Amino acid sequence: MENEFVLIPTRTTCVLLFLTGLNTIDGTSVVNSTTRIILPENINVVYFGIKYTELYLQPNGILAFDPRAKYDPHRNYSDPLKYWQASDDHPFIAPLLFEKKPSISSWMTFDIYLRSNQSNEAFLDHLGVVIDKSFVGVHSTSLTFAVSVKWHTEESLCNNTETCQNANTSLVLATDGHLTFAMLEVPNTNLSVQYQSGFNFGYGRGWFDLGLSLDRLSGRHLLYLINKEAPLTGGCDARREQVTGTAFVSPTVIDMFGGNILEVSGPCFLENEVVALLFGDPSKPIAIGECFRFSEIKAKCEVPPLTARGRLQVWVSLDGGVSISFKTSVTVVHPTLTSRFVKLEGSGWGGTTARELTVRWNAALISTHPDAHLDILLVGYSEKTFWGFHLPLVKNVPVSQKFASFDSDDIPCDATCAEFEAGFVAVRVRNITHANQYRAMPSGAMPFGWLMRKYEESKHGSQWLHEKCTSWYRAEIEDMHWISRLDHCPCSLQQALLDFGRWQTDLSCNMYSKTSTCGFHKGAVHCVRSVGTIQKSGNQCCYGADGLLRYSEDTFQGSTPDRFHDWGADPYGSPGSVPSLSHGLADVMTFFYCCMWVDYKDCDFYMDVRPTTDCKYYKPPKQAMVFGQSHILTFDRRSATMCAEGDYVLYQDSNLIVHGRFQMNLRSLKSSFILTAIGIRAKDETAIIQLKYGAYQQNSKNRNESSDPVLDVIVNDQYQFYEREDNKWQDFNHLTVVNNDDLTLKKQSNFTVLSKHGVGILVFEFKGSLQVTLSSLPIQMEMWGGLLSQVPFNDSETQFSKWYVNNTLRQILPYRVDREMSEKHCPSIPHNLTSAICSGDKMCLYDYFTTGDTIIANHTRESSQQYSTNTDVLSKANSCGLLSVPRSTKSSFNYSLGNTVRVTGCRVGTLQGQTEYTCTDSGNSREWSPGVSASCSQDSTTKVNNQTSLAAGIVASVLIILIIMIAIIIWQRKKRNDKYALNRNDDPSFYM
Repeated sequence: MENEFVLIPTRTTCVLLFLTGLNTIDGTSVVNSTTRIILPENINVVYFGIKYTELYLQPNGILAFDPRAKYDPHRNYSDPLKYWQASDDHPFIAPLLFEKKPSISSWMTFDIYLRSNQSNEAFLDHLGVVIDKSFVGVHSTSLTFAVSVKWHTEESLCNNTETCQNANTSLVLATDGHLTFAMLEVPNTNLSVQYQSGFNFGYGRGWFDLGLSLDRLSGRHLLYLINKEAPLTGGCDARREQVTGTAFVSPTVIDMFGGNILEVSGPCFLENEVVALLFGDPSKPIAIGECFRFSEIKAKCEVPPLTARGRLQVWVSLDGGVSISFKTSVTVVHPTLTSRFVKLEGSGWGGTTARELTVRWNAALISTHPDAHLDILLVGYSEKTFWGFHLPLVKNVPVSQKFASFDSDDIPCDATCAEFEAGFVAVRVRNITHANQYRAMPSGAMPFGWLMRKYEESKHGSQWLHEKCTSWYRAEIEDMHWISRLDHCPCSLQQALLDFGRWQTDLSCNMYSKTSTCGFHKGAVHCVRSVGTIQKSGNQCCYGADGLLRYSEDTFQGSTPDRFHDWGADPYGSPGSVPSLSHGLADVMTFFYCCMWVDYKDCDFYMDVRPTTDCKYYKPPKQAMVFGQSHILTFDRRSATMCAEGDYVLYQDSNLIVHGRFQMNLRSLKSSFILTAIGIRAKDETAIIQLKYGAYQQNSKNRNESSDPVLDVIVNDQYQFYEREDNKWQDFNHLTVVNNDDLTLKKQSNFTVLSKHGVGILVFEFKGSLQVTLSSLPIQMEMWGGLLSQVPFNDSETQFSKWYVNNTLRQILPYRVDREMSEKHCPSIPHNLTSAICSGDKMCLYDYFTTGDTIIANHTRESSQQYSTNTDVLSKANSCGLLSVPRSTKSSFNYSLGNTVRVTGCRVGTLQGQTEYTCTDSGNSREWSPGVSASCSQDSTTKVNNQTSLAAGIVASVLIILIIMIAIIIWQRKKRNDKYALNRNDDPSFYM
């Protein structure tokens, strides 16, 4: 029999309505049957990402969130793959459960607390204080609901205390409506019997084991924050005997320029210990952060400037860095993706001349202490000593003043200063114990031209910029081999966007941005950067309003390769590999010397050693898709429809394997199937993207609002979150996962997974199923395999069964869908079925017939058409590439097949040779006809001293081409409005 409590809040009290099965209504009676608790309308409990309005207390030791939940002692819940089906997996909390025996008896007692009941307020307030002290990142908790449960288990006629299943356990579950906390008490005994203890997420979403052998404090009390899929442990560990445990920090996303204050927990902090944080390899850390003991449970630490981005290990030291104990990891964000709270005012911050300069800061974020003072510093970077320069600009300013000004002429610069050509401005609190969210608040990256000019002019005179440019040019011209190793630029913006496995949006010139960009590439509308690096180098390709590649020979704002990639090169932390800064010194500062700071008079030097990689030799990828009711379009344009449940290999090559999980669409009118999850494995790394509720979880009452995430992302068995602008892009060892959604919608419904060798996988949710586009290079086509590969298949079951995942050794996705491959059987479409929206498209008609949903059918038709369009665009490079006549002017920069271009003159020198050329098809390649003989003859003096402005721009009418193209790509990426919107208050001129 099930007992039921309906909780109805009144103005001052909570009425517990007794319905069935209980002798009293005060909640303290002995209960030996399941009790259902229905929460008030304004209260819900968020458990591992899902909101619940009902709880189920079971006397055998479970607090469940679904009436179907039960503990199965034969299941190993810690098994990462799980052999049972997700449809039989329901959410619950199990403090301690045994393999039950017939002689076992169990019962429970419980109490309920509501904020609306005045007699409960003291308990909830006290509990909130305990929570605030126990968890990092949790402050001022105001609990609205709590339930306290005590379970009693007793084995009769048992005298062996090591094997008797006798235990008393308790659980307090509390929430403020957003955060949910679980506080457990379990026996502190070493039982030799089998038991399990943990949180079951439910619906095929995993298990978190409590690990009772590593309990904090006495080994009895366990505190957890459990509203998100990554549980956070509270309290601290008092052990000191060479223990290496898990630390917890808040925030977990930090700025590469440092300055954040991290709350840290893990070991219990003693008063005489010197706490420090080590970042990176503990034997050779890239930086050590200063800390202070805030309480026994928490320390607060400053993040120093770092030289790496992505996932970075952090170690807690209790002796100033000599040894380490607990560890965790943080996500270090590229400087251009971080919000800035320092504003630089005054003319000249990004130039070579300046006078009065002003720095403003957000005082509340840096300190609210009445005695807090700060210094304003220039923090300089060099490839020799990294962050080895700290120059005070203004000292000892009250934080509450919110701004400070200084005269740049008063700031000296010697030879050492001049070695640090770039960095950032930081306002830094003098006393770390006064710091709030930041100890140091950095600006964005910037050049120090106005500072270094003082020393450089004393050494080289007024031509110091020319001297630096030509000196750099002479060194660069000796080593140009790195450029030949880079991937060639796509010829069109459409190709660049479709080749998303190798090219991704460049932050400095982004048509998805809501703010104006392309400061270094005037005339361009969008740039892309290569995803991979070759010997730390990368490539950059920019496109104009006509959608065509812009060459650096034609315009000083053209596409330029990067000697060092702006995103850095893994492993980070060495010269040439530091994100933003290595690229900034090698490719951006030199652009200032040769171009921007000298009115472009030496810019030909720069472009000569940064030539655009010619798109004539671009090799486009191939694409394959899974969409609608499990329709498959392969790399070689074959089609099929999956009509079976199970896990199948979608794609594999020598570096990567992708599995897809197909399940029956429970909402279809006929027996159609949908893709519900994909698993991606690269070497020893696994990424899983799946529907948040699974194909079998259709309980609409428990579904999140539309603004909540609809996809789960799990990398290496850990849930990952992409809810902020600065963690939308996350790098792992072999894979990168990018959230493509506009975060104003906060959905997590659209992701791109990138591999190190150029494979891209676009995954998004549509009407309760996954849609997948996979892009891969055709270089090793004979190595491909899987349902998306080019292997011939004719919709026969044999071809599908070849790629069926039928054993756990090959399994990537956890839980099982079907033990054996079910017989393939697709519904037959009636011959007389028609639909105006399908226009004869068979896959569209199939989806309309099986679902009755015109929106799904129309999306299927559009997907099929998009596949054809993409395949045509990526079929070949219809361009002759650059019409190379250095220092010339031309009638057009359109080098596409069939176009005629005239060389109209020379910027430098005298025009010689044939002047008119047409891009023709020679059969195997595209060639200029006649062969290019034009040149601009010049002597060295003319080359150095007589530079003039370059011609740039194309007629505005071709903008129509771009509008059509962007509309297609926006559809392809599910209407992404703003992939990498930047909110920068600093001068953006350093980002190129």
